[in-house]
Amino acid sequence: MKYFILFILSVWVVRLGHTQNKSFTTFHDYLIAASNPVSLKNTEGSISPGALHVLIAAVLRKQNWDEPIDIQNTKQIVQMAAKQKLQIGLAMTYFILGRHYSYEKEDSLAYYYLVKAEKIFTKNKDTTGMLYCYRQLRLTVWEEIYTDLTKQYFNKLITLSTKSSNPIDKYFYYVSVVSADPYFEKQPSESQLSDAFNKAIEMIDKYPYCESMRRDIYHNYHQGYVNLNKYDKALTVALQTIQHPKIKANYRDYQNLGRAYIRVKKYDDAIVVLEKANKEIKTYAPTNLRRQRNINKLLKTAYYNVGNWEAGVKADEEYDRLNEIIFESDRSLAMFHLKEKYSFTEKEAELKRISLEKQVAESRNKLLKAQYDAEKREATLRNLALENQANESKTKLLQSQIEVQKKERILQMAESQKQLLFGGLLVALGLIGTILFISIKLRKTNTKLLELQQGRDKFYTIIAHDLRSPMNNLNDMGVLLHHLISEGKKQELDKVIQQIERMRQKNQLLLNNLFEWGKSQYFTQGVDEPQQKMDVVPLFQELYQNYFPFAEAKKITLTTELPAHLWLTTAPGGLMMVVRNLLDNALKNTPAEGTITLRIGPPSVANHESSFKPTLIVADTGNGIAPDQLRYLQQVFAGKIKPEVGIHGLGLGMILIHHFVQKQKARLTIESEVGKGTCFKLILEA
Repeated sequence: MKYFILFILSVWVVRLGHTQNKSFTTFHDYLIAASNPVSLKNTEGSISPGALHVLIAAVLRKQNWDEPIDIQNTKQIVQMAAKQKLQIGLAMTYFILGRHYSYEKEDSLAYYYLVKAEKIFTKNKDTTGMLYCYRQLRLTVWEEIYTDLTKQYFNKLITLSTKSSNPIDKYFYYVSVVSADPYFEKQPSESQLSDAFNKAIEMIDKYPYCESMRRDIYHNYHQGYVNLNKYDKALTVALQTIQHPKIKANYRDYQNLGRAYIRVKKYDDAIVVLEKANKEIKTYAPTNLRRQRNINKLLKTAYYNVGNWEAGVKADEEYDRLNEIIFESDRSLAMFHLKEKYSFTEKEAELKRISLEKQVAESRNKLLKAQYDAEKREATLRNLALENQANESKTKLLQSQIEVQKKERILQMAESQKQLLFGGLLVALGLIGTILFISIKLRKTNTKLLELQQGRDKFYTIIAHDLRSPMNNLNDMGVLLHHLISEGKKQELDKVIQQIERMRQKNQLLLNNLFEWGKSQYFTQGVDEPQQKMDVVPLFQELYQNYFPFAEAKKITLTTELPAHLWLTTAPGGLMMVVRNLLDNALKNTPAEGTITLRIGPPSVANHESSFKPTLIVADTGNGIAPDQLRYLQQVFAGKIKPEVGIHGLGLGMILIHHFVQKQKARLTIESEVGKGTCFKLILEA
């Protein structure tokens, strides 16, 4: 049995290696693999073709996401791909090197590697790889000198991308239209730019492994409006790039935005984003001196235009310093790259020589094999001469065969008994697994029932806590009313009536909270109130209209500071319940001539996030909250302690607010000072 299991494992390992080696046949395969995080290990030593494909995909991923790549490791991958005769792997590494040198403005080396990659992709009829090379060559070739060559690559790109049935290949046509490429005979209109951009975004959303293209299409969309001299729209696209939730803004994005601000003469805004770009590039790409030089060139323009001569001179001096460094390094790099290019050619010649030597060795082996076959035929003839002697031993051989057959039948019977035993074991294991599964399901069901029972008990406790005070007050009010009516004390009777009205409002809020509790199932695990995207400003205005008469009756000023619109994805019932409880608490604790304000504060920006979070503020000038009660509430809403009914006067309203905040993943902060008032801030997700 153990030999059978070993045989199955061996077949599985062989098939896995075969599948891994065969799964990378086109540029598209690498693009899919590069969409998943892959660890890039050291390329020293000998590795399998499958592992080499994974290494190439890892380098491609880093380059697609604007991360620096190790050039020495990449060149080692080129040598290993050439040694293992992996043509598609060799083409991919040539393309990666060509695109790297294109980004570094080393056009001669970029052209050298991109042309080699394009030839291999063309030979394999890999349209996606061909289009990537055409696009990069279109951007790399110096069009002021080689106009015909640049236009030739542009025409190849447009022809192939429009004819191809591959949806990924269509992207290269969209990006050419979006960028308003000047080689179009008729420049695209704004509507054509917008239509091509929407189609490209739709393609990226449909195929998640194309997510790295999103930044590229936004940059080209921005450049398209620049080419059409629509600088206001170019600025809008640059801002959309920075604010997009799926694009992590980097120094390139901030540089584009700064350049867009300068074109529309918003120099102060340009200075802010360009300084941020300058700071980030020194952190994440300190060796990219050319882009640092360009950022300082834009900075000095912005500073001079706002009249900040000191900062402008400083940026100008930095620009000149970088220019000198680049000029000195260009001369040494030119010699180094030329030397590197010829060194690479020599290595290729050496690999070809080794390949020819292998072919000669194979031919020699074939010749030796032919000689061996001839000797084998002679031996066969000698064996035929000995067959007569073998015939004499046939009888003995037949007898031994009969004995072997008997032994084989015994072995077969033993094997069948083993199979029956193995089947019984499998059935027993299946029964044990079924029992374990049912036991786990029962345990989960019991846990859920226990949670429901605890929620029910908590519900009853809070109802009893919040109903006890109103019922005691009603009992006292009955006796007091009877006494005041019999004594004819009208003034005191009016005060009691006002107190009854306040009790009515409080009981009404309590009933609303109880209804909201039962309807929303806040204490049931895994059950959330349905959310919807809506404009919440009308809800707040409705609450203001409802509470204004009560505030006016208490001689309290109720004001609002609300925008025209505020779209949020939230549970509207829960949000209304929170604001209603906060307003009721403010009315209850604010004396006459006081002020209550309901407003939407400035958006809060979380750390490492680019999304804005609006803040709902309910502030009053009332009695304030006692320090010990304030500390308790702050710890509750900070998630440090669990809220308990009756602790520090905590009632149903605050319990509901706490659970709304937990369910919606919002934050609630409380600021209060005794005698001066209280401010609740609810920070929501946009």
